[in-house]
Amino acid sequence: MCFFCKGKLNESTTTHVVTLDSCIIIIKNVPCMHCEQCGETYFNDYVAEQLERIVNELQSVVTEIAVVNYVDKAA
Repeated sequence: MCFFCKGKLNESTTTHVVTLDSCIIIIKNVPCMHCEQCGETYFNDYVAEQLERIVNELQSVVTEIAVVNYVDKAA
């Protein structure tokens, strides 16, 4: 159940975008729960940890923009 609107959540994937001071990181195909009513997206703890790891890893090597596939980087 959605925290914001109490709508139904469905398993899905999304694109997660992180904007840092020096770069933009786009992570495609991220597993999530998506509210069919309001569109809010939720990540479980494992996915959130993987996203943080991916961003930390890339921010030190990316100078402007990076587009990565979650499935390739989380494995």
